[in-house]
Amino acid sequence: MNVDSLSMWEATAGERKQRPTLQGDRHCDVVVIGAGYTGLSTAYHLQEKGHKTVVLEKYHVGFGASGRNGGELLTGFQGTMESWVAKKGMETAKAMWQMSLDSIDITEHIIKEHGIDCDFVRNGDIRPAFKLSHLDKFKREQEYMAKVFDFHELNVLDKDEMKSEVNTSFYHGARTNERGAHFHPLKFARGLADLAEERGAIIYEHSEALKIERKGKVVVTTEKGRVLADEVVIVTNAYAGNLNKTIKGSVVPVESIMIATEPLTEELMKEMIPNNRAASDSKNLLYYFRRTRDNRMAFGGSGRAFSKRDQLRLFDTLQDGMVEVFPQLKGAKVEFRWGGKVGFTQEMLPYIGHLEDGTHFAFGYCGRGAAMAVMAGKILAGTITHSDDVINPLRKEKLRPIPFHSQHAKAVGIMKFYKTFQDKYGS
Repeated sequence: MNVDSLSMWEATAGERKQRPTLQGDRHCDVVVIGAGYTGLSTAYHLQEKGHKTVVLEKYHVGFGASGRNGGELLTGFQGTMESWVAKKGMETAKAMWQMSLDSIDITEHIIKEHGIDCDFVRNGDIRPAFKLSHLDKFKREQEYMAKVFDFHELNVLDKDEMKSEVNTSFYHGARTNERGAHFHPLKFARGLADLAEERGAIIYEHSEALKIERKGKVVVTTEKGRVLADEVVIVTNAYAGNLNKTIKGSVVPVESIMIATEPLTEELMKEMIPNNRAASDSKNLLYYFRRTRDNRMAFGGSGRAFSKRDQLRLFDTLQDGMVEVFPQLKGAKVEFRWGGKVGFTQEMLPYIGHLEDGTHFAFGYCGRGAAMAVMAGKILAGTITHSDDVINPLRKEKLRPIPFHSQHAKAVGIMKFYKTFQDKYGS
């Protein structure tokens, strides 16, 4: 079973629109490399401001994490906002938090204003507590967010109360957040691509950017053509190739895998996740799961495989984990198994900015990119067009490649082993 095998999202997104491959020379204001959420949002927002945009995609729209993720739109970042206040200061942390809230609002606005059919549901999200000690951390977080951030939409549930949200004995309680949402990730990517094109953007698929040169203009060369532009945006995230060594060296790709069951009964889905919230638990190597519109259980986790046998074992282990959380699914058939790469940075925060040569970038959403990538695209477009209203608390002034980046695969393997140990034996 290949982790790049057909995803449930691909199988349920309808027919894929065929887009042309770049041939010959094209001229535009901005060339965007990567047709995931960030690139498509950048193109959409640039076209809204009257800037002619060309998007180059190595495979097809939504090929990477944008078309394979769990479709959960969550607030915040890796770690608590209290920890980010300690690291970044109160002013920056508050701007970061507001940015995360705004990212979901902006995504929802685009979906509703333009009628993108992507199964968008905004019922909030839930974070089940893997250990009893995690429940205490949730209570502290709830009090801190209410007192310091004036945010009162977190609610902490004990084990019995949690059953009305996630009907399982696997967890010790949970924290709910009324701001979360979920959607069909690939349908959204395709819808955003259509919007960008309707406004005048041109998207070329199977058109890998091979080389970037600056000869007055930015010249991006593909196998069969070139794009000549004033500005270039690289938003390849975890799928960064060798196009820009600084960007590639600053993002660590981490494998994530998902499974999806056959369609189940409405009654069973309502029994397991009554309020149809997006869920991601508090384990170090977390599980994330949710209902789909056609009543499948979509269930994800961490995955790193070195062989085909490893891949099969990881998917089997994930299915065992799903049944451990929801014994009700013991006999349910798993129809889809797939995986992909998630981009992480050394700071565990997204990076948005531009290099000394003017190359614009945004990447490293650390598993929370579904809405944040849309916001990043808006910020990049605002920066390029010199808009006055750009607020970017995630601005990365100086991008430095991670030391020993070439060894990241070994490091990720060691980190996952350590986090598994923490989940098993830590507090």
